This record gives sequence, C-alpha cells and structure tokens, in this order.
Amino acid sequence: MLARGVSGRPPASSGQTQAPFDETALTVRALRTGPVGVVLRADDPPARRDGLRLAELSDRRWFQFPPGTDPVRQSYWNGGRPREGPVVRAVQECLQAVLWNGTVGLAPLGHDLPAELAVVPLLDMPPSRVVAVWNEGDTNPLIRSFVETATTAYRR
Repeated sequence: MLARGVSGRPPASSGQTQAPFDETALTVRALRTGPVGVVLRADDPPARRDGLRLAELSDRRWFQFPPGTDPVRQSYWNGGRPREGPVVRAVQECLQAVLWNGTVGLAPLGHDLPAELAVVPLLDMPPSRVVAVWNEGDTNPLIRSFVETATTAYRR
C-alpha cells in the first residue's frame, strides 16, 4: 500500500494523479506535463484575456481542498500562497463554486468545460505533471505493468 494517500483518498498500491505532492517513500514517474490556467466564469472580464498572472487574482476567493490535503499539493493549486474560499472535494464542486460564487481556481489546460466557464492560461505558473506513483521499492509485477501501460498511453 502507498505510505499515505496523496489527495486525501484512501491509499492504493499504485495510481495516477496530478503532481506535486510530498513524494517521501514513493516512486514517481512523470507521464505528461502541461500548462495550467485559471477557471473563471465566462462573463468575468478577465476570462476574455489571452493570459493572466497570479498577482492579478490576489483579491479573488479560490476554491480550497479539504483539511488534511497534502500541503505541497494545496500550495501548488493555490498558486503558492494561502487563499480563502469554499472547500471542494470533487471536480464538479470546483466548477459549481466558480459558477455560483465567482470563486476561481486552477486547472490543467485542455479539458472541456461547460460554456459558462473559461480557462485562461497562467503565464507565471509552473506546469502541472500527471504522474504514476507507487511505494518506493515495491516490485509487484502488476505495478510495473500498470506504469508501462500508463506511460505508453500518455506517449500517444
């Protein structure tokens, strides 16, 4: 079993997730990296821009992960600083927080969103990594197979 869940979920033998997180006692293989954007209501004036910087969002409320979320993960998805806003536990809750409350949050670029939402690239945010992760030293052949399959799938 993984030493701890990386997102507050129960641990598993291996998995795929968004980095970053505390990698202590884990083996991590990058599958893909990509830019990150801010999710906004489509009628929010900054949603019409080609790019934004984190400082331009400093006065906004940001959706938050639940208490107990890995602090490295929380910091990254908060743009590197503490933020205030509603707690969300699932992607749908993130989207609803933006739609209903004008909250903002970060997301990898390239995902389809409802027409009422927009994602604007963040110009000063390091890219996000999709990774395969498993317990350091675990030699289970099923894990090796999972990682090989995931690596092949992301190369396409």
